[in-house]
Amino acid sequence: MKNSIRMRSHYQSRVRWTVSATLILIALGVVTPKIRADSSCGPVHGTYTSVQTTQGCTSPTGICFVGTITGAAILDGTATFIELDQAPAAGMPLTEPATTVSYSGTLTISTKNGTLTSRDLGVIDGARVAFTEMERPVGGTGIFANTDSVFFISGSMNSNLTAFQGTLSGVICSNGN
Repeated sequence: MKNSIRMRSHYQSRVRWTVSATLILIALGVVTPKIRADSSCGPVHGTYTSVQTTQGCTSPTGICFVGTITGAAILDGTATFIELDQAPAAGMPLTEPATTVSYSGTLTISTKNGTLTSRDLGVIDGARVAFTEMERPVGGTGIFANTDSVFFISGSMNSNLTAFQGTLSGVICSNGN
């Protein structure tokens, strides 16, 4: 019995040591998750501006935006957003005011190195004229073919919610071309 307790205690100590050592190595950057051998990932930070448009808008809700991304290196270019769905009160009418709207759509970014299409999931706080979005790539061409990184856009809007200005940040992976 004492031997069993001593062995269990020894085993638990080794597990704790292994977990602690792994966490320290991850924190120091010695151990990192492997992303893909054929991709190059790096931080991205820039500015996103857009205005609402009806020209060529194919949205089922009638809401489209066109704009630009600047200062974001490989993502610098033009952007087109097409809304696919929305929910007043962010889909939570028991806790959120009707001026808070969640939405989903596609954001297509055209750059000199290819096109990136992402699924855009966002929330607008109409009372505070602020927004935040999560961009999850779903397709691309050129250096954006087969990317699966996630980035975010957040910022403010004009009072009638027809123009956005925000900061783009996150990590983008390209195929290294």
